[in-house]
Amino acid sequence: MCFRPADAAAAEAPKCPECGQEIKAMLSGLTIKKCPFCKCDFTPYLKGEKPMPGVPAPASPSAPSAPAAPSAPAAPGAPTA
Repeated sequence: MCFRPADAAAAEAPKCPECGQEIKAMLSGLTIKKCPFCKCDFTPYLKGEKPMPGVPAPASPSAPSAPAAPSAPAAPGAPTA
């Protein structure tokens, strides 16, 4: 039986947000803190302080709208003859 980590099936390797180089992880479970190519610090990106380039920022949730006021009941129709 062969064990393969879940992140190994990813379509593409993660890229550095600064230089764009593909970063290949050597060991599963390790978090790389600096780019091996440009020495960019990943800490602000991991904490969410800096947005990742090319990834749209998450939309802030808007306040729920107030419920509409109930309408008056309809008047009964005239009786038929």
